[in-house]
Amino acid sequence: MPLYEYRCQQCKSGFTELRRISEMDTHIDCPECGSRQTQRSISSFAVGGASAGMPSVSAPSSSQFN
Repeated sequence: MPLYEYRCQQCKSGFTELRRISEMDTHIDCPECGSRQTQRSISSFAVGGASAGMPSVSAPSSSQFN
């Protein structure tokens, strides 16, 4: 199940929720104020690399092929 980001229209707080894809746009209660006036936000994500805890891979230099 993916994580989705939501924003409360009443108290303006943001929160993340682990939900099924089929539930991503159904209303969810705000954990701060309890309002059901929430809306899914567009979220960003990161993809691998040394900064994400994955080892970086560099291309071999051309001198290795001679």
